[in-house]
Amino acid sequence: MAGTYHELGVVAQERGRLEGAEDWYRKSLTITEDLGDRPGMAGTYHELGIVAQERGRLEEAEDWYRKSLTIKEDLGNRPGMAGTYHELGIVAQRRGRLEEAEDWYRKSLTITEDLGNRPVMALTYAQLGLHAEAGDDTARALVWAVKCVALFDEVPHSMTGRGLDQLRRLTQRLGIEVLERAWQQETGSPLPSVVRAYVLAEPDPPNDGAN
Repeated sequence: MAGTYHELGVVAQERGRLEGAEDWYRKSLTITEDLGDRPGMAGTYHELGIVAQERGRLEEAEDWYRKSLTIKEDLGNRPGMAGTYHELGIVAQRRGRLEEAEDWYRKSLTITEDLGNRPVMALTYAQLGLHAEAGDDTARALVWAVKCVALFDEVPHSMTGRGLDQLRRLTQRLGIEVLERAWQQETGSPLPSVVRAYVLAEPDPPNDGAN
């Protein structure tokens, strides 16, 4: 029952029904806590954190993530720890605690780089790029964006998230020559033509539903 409640929460969350997702997760949690199922509890705490975060309740989200992290660290669940470190970084960044946010992102990267988990690495590189850009460190932001995009041969790639758009934005601000140098320094290879074409292209206009 707990597992099915949890998965129903996942489905509701993916369909944008956040209130329903939260209800399912809480039903699951009632059982896992009663049974002392710590891995199940950790997973549901994390998902409740994501729901709270998406609903703008950042303090509550942070509480859920920390409860999840306590169990994951105790169990030595390194992939789970990396994911929760990443989300704690996002929450800290949104709450204006930028130095703390960077610490969380780097803790996540220590694990994901060691495990070779490129999808989570890409997401964290992208967040570090946005973090650096928010601090007006465009040179460092460009390096993180390059690290993110260079993880995958396909451009655009779904896992690069906001990193590719940031790479385009920074290139149009700093110039293609700066990107070429940064790419060569980070990867040891010339800037791929597909990346060049993407960052120099005008972004698609937003779809407002008009014909």
